[in-house]
Amino acid sequence: MANPKPARNQAGDASRPEDALKARMIGAQTLLAAVAAKTQGQHPRKPFNAPPASKAERKASKKAIELTSEATKALHARRYKVAETLFDQAIALFPSPPHRLLINRLTAASKAANHAYVAEHYPQVRAMAKTDDEKATVDHIWIDCLVAAGYPDQALELIEVWRTSDVKTWASIQTVAGIIEEDRGNFDRAMAIQEAILARDPDCAVARWHLSLHQMAAGKLPEAFQNYDIRWEISDFPSEHRKFEISRWQGEALEGKKILVWREQGVGDEIRFAGLLSDLVMAGADVTFECTAKLVPLFRPSLPDIKVTPVVPAANRTPALYAEFDFETPLGSLARFLRPSAEALQAKARPFLKRSPEIENNVREAMNARPDQPVIGLCWRSSLRNLHRDKNYLRAEHIAALKLLGRSGFICLQYDQCGEEVAIMQELGLPVTQFSSIDQMNDLAGAALLAGACDLVISAGTATAELAAGLGVPTLLFGPQHSRIRLGTDGMPWHAATRYMPTIPDEPIELMKTILFDWEKIAAWAEDKSISGRKIDWSQSYPGA
Repeated sequence: MANPKPARNQAGDASRPEDALKARMIGAQTLLAAVAAKTQGQHPRKPFNAPPASKAERKASKKAIELTSEATKALHARRYKVAETLFDQAIALFPSPPHRLLINRLTAASKAANHAYVAEHYPQVRAMAKTDDEKATVDHIWIDCLVAAGYPDQALELIEVWRTSDVKTWASIQTVAGIIEEDRGNFDRAMAIQEAILARDPDCAVARWHLSLHQMAAGKLPEAFQNYDIRWEISDFPSEHRKFEISRWQGEALEGKKILVWREQGVGDEIRFAGLLSDLVMAGADVTFECTAKLVPLFRPSLPDIKVTPVVPAANRTPALYAEFDFETPLGSLARFLRPSAEALQAKARPFLKRSPEIENNVREAMNARPDQPVIGLCWRSSLRNLHRDKNYLRAEHIAALKLLGRSGFICLQYDQCGEEVAIMQELGLPVTQFSSIDQMNDLAGAALLAGACDLVISAGTATAELAAGLGVPTLLFGPQHSRIRLGTDGMPWHAATRYMPTIPDEPIELMKTILFDWEKIAAWAEDKSISGRKIDWSQSYPGA
C-alpha cells in the first residue's frame, strides 16, 4: 500500500492531546508536539552500515551486538525493564544507531508501560521507519500509548489509517479498536470488530483472544470460555506455555482418573480459579495441583482432598514425572467444563480457604479492637502500576475519607511497600494498623490471617480481594465499570460474598462518596454475608457514630 498519511495527532497541533500527555505521563521530558517541532525538517539519521574504522569502534560494535542480542532475549522473556536498559546501552555505543534498534527500544518501552519514553521518542522513530511494516509497528506502539493515556478517539483515527492495509501487524492494530469499544461498554461493537478480523483471517489468534475477553465482559458464556483457550497461542500471554506428553483434559469423565492441574497467570487469578478444584474431586478424580510456591501453605490445609505441590522448575521436568497422570489442564480452563455459565458459578460459589478464628482474634486484640468493633481491611492498588491501571486505583488521601466511618478499626492489607501511604492516612486521621512484620507479598498464609480478622474488606482488583473472598470475608471490590470478571452480571459470580463497585476513572473520590452515602446498607449486607461467627455492632461504624 502507499505510505499512509500521518494522522492529525502526529503533528504538533496544540488542539490535540499531546500537550496533556506531559501531565499524565510523569517523567516525559518532551511532549510529542514539541519533539515533532524539533525534528521538522531534519533528515533521518543514516543507518550504521559502514565497517568500523578503528579498533575501538570495532570493539564498541561487537559490544553493541552482544547487548542487542541480550536485550532481544529479555524482550521475548517479558523482562521488559531489563530489555530497556540493555537497548539503551547498545544505542549509546553507536554514533548513529540503526533505525531497527530504535524501533526495538520503543517496543521495549511500550511493553514496559513506559509511556513517557514513547511520547518523547515516537516522532523521531516514526520518521526513521522505512517500510510500511516498520511504520505500522511504530504506529501500533503510539496507538497503545494513546489508549493508556486516555485518548481513545485519537487512537481510533490512527487505527483507521491501517484498516485496509496488508502489513504484518494489521490484525493486531485492529484488535485495539475492539478493546476501546469494550472499555466504553459497546460489547456488540467490540465483538463485531474481532469477528470481522477473523472473517478475513480465521487463524488470527490475537483476534480470537480478544473476542473471548469481549464475550466475558458481555456475559456471552460458554462461548467466551471456549475461545479463551486460544491464549496459549498468544506470544504475549503472561504465563508459561507448558507442553506435556499426556492428554489435555477436554471435559472427559474423571471417575478414577488422575489429573494434573497447573498454575497460570497472577496470584489473584490463581486463588480465584482454585475455588473450582473441588468440582474435580466431586467428579471422582485424583487431583494434583501444581501452584505458585508461596501459595502452598495457604492451599494445603484448605484443599485436604487434593495433592498440592509447588510448580516444578522447568529444568527438573521430565516425561516420567507426569507419566502417571491421565490428563493435564491449566487452572484457567476449569470453568469451561465445570461451571460454564455465570449461573453455574454463582450456584456453586463457596468460601474454600481455611480460617483460624483463634489467630484472627489475636490479630484483633493486637490492634486493640474491641470484640464487637467493626474492623475493615484496606487495599487500594496493585503493585503493578502504569498509566492505564492507575485510573481505577485509589490514593492515600482518598482512603483517608473512611475516617468518617464512626468507631471502625482498619487494617492495612496492601501487600507491597506502602509505609509512606499509611503514614499519610494516619496523619489525615484514619486509624489504620499496619502489621509490618508480615510480608503480605510472600507470606500468603499470614496475609490470610489478617484478612480473616476483618469484618469487611475494601480492595482494588488484586490478590487481596481474591484472598478475602476465598475466606468468605464480605468484600467490596472496586474497579473498571466494565470489568470482565463480572461476566456480564451486576456482581461477582465467582464469589458468594463479593460486591462490585465501579470506579469513575480519574475521579476516585466518587467511589468514596458512594461507600459513605450507602454505608448503612453496606454494613447490613456485610453482617448478612459474614461467616466469621463474631458478633459485630455495625452501628458503631455508621458515619458520625
